[in-house]
Amino acid sequence: MHDAGHAERSDLQGRIHAVLAEKGALLGKELCAILDGEPYLAVWQACFADGAIQISHFSRYYLRFDITREDMVRLSPSILRDFLSFTLLSLPGQREAVIDRQVELSNRHREISREKTRIAWTVLIETLASLAPGEDAKLCAFLAGDLAYFLGHSEPREIKATGEMVRGSDIDIIIVHDGLSEESVAAINSTMTQSKHYYLSHPGWRQELDFIVKPIDRMFDQFNYSNIHEKIASKIVYESLFLAGSVALYGMVMDEMRASGAGAKIEADFEYGLADRKTAMRELLQADPYELDANTQSLFYFSQERLEFV
Repeated sequence: MHDAGHAERSDLQGRIHAVLAEKGALLGKELCAILDGEPYLAVWQACFADGAIQISHFSRYYLRFDITREDMVRLSPSILRDFLSFTLLSLPGQREAVIDRQVELSNRHREISREKTRIAWTVLIETLASLAPGEDAKLCAFLAGDLAYFLGHSEPREIKATGEMVRGSDIDIIIVHDGLSEESVAAINSTMTQSKHYYLSHPGWRQELDFIVKPIDRMFDQFNYSNIHEKIASKIVYESLFLAGSVALYGMVMDEMRASGAGAKIEADFEYGLADRKTAMRELLQADPYELDANTQSLFYFSQERLEFV
C-alpha cells in the first residue's frame, strides 16, 4: 500500500482507538456506524493491521458454494458478515467487557435461531396434519443453513428476486420421503406454499421460508457429490438439524451421507475453504478500500449479500 494509504490507515486506527477507549468492546457494525462514511473494508483493514486492537470472534464457520467464483468453495459467514455481526473489537484492559458481550450476543443469536426454528416447527405441524394417518412415518424434515448452527440474525435484507424486505436469516426446510403417495406430496407442497406466503407477506413476520420435498432415492443419488447441485444438497444434509417426522428415516439419510463418502468430501472442502479464506484475508489487507473492484468485493462478501452492504 502506498504512503498515502498508510497515513489514511494510521489516522483511522487512531480514531478507532479513541472510539473503543470511550465505548468499550464493540461489534464491527457498531464501530462502522460510529465511523459513519468510512468504507467497511477500510475499517476492517485498520482493525486487523493494528496489533493493539483485540479481535474476538464468536461465530462458527460452515461450507458454502458460491457460483460467482471459479472455485465455488467458500466459508460462511462471509468475511464482512463475520466482521460486522460476529466480531468484537476492544483494547487491552477491556477483556471482561468482551466476555460479557460475547455471552450476550451469542445468546441473542441463539434466541433468534430458536424463534425461527419455532416457525419451522409450527409450519411442519400444520403440514403433517394435512396428511393421511401414518404418512408422517414415511418422511423426515430437517433445517439447514445458519439456523442449524444457531447463527440466525434479524438484520433487514432484501430478497433480490422480488425486492421484498425480510427479517434476517431465511428458514430452509428440506423434506425427504420414502414412499409417500402423489396426493401426500401434493398436500405437503400446497400447505408449505401457503405458509411460505403467509410468513413472507404478514407485516408481523416478514420471514423468508424456503422448502423442497424430494424422494429418498434422489437424495441418495445426490450424495455422488459430482456437481454443484449435488454438493449443495449433500452439505445441507451434513449441517442439518432434525425437525419432524421419522427419526429412523433421518438416521438412514445421515448414514448414507457418511457411507457414500460425501461427508468426508465436505470436510475436505471445508479445509480448502478455510485455507482460501486465509489467503483472501491476506489479499484484502493489501487492497485499496476506496476502490473496491469486483474481485475484491467477491473476496469480502458474497454476491447475494450485495444489496445488504452497499
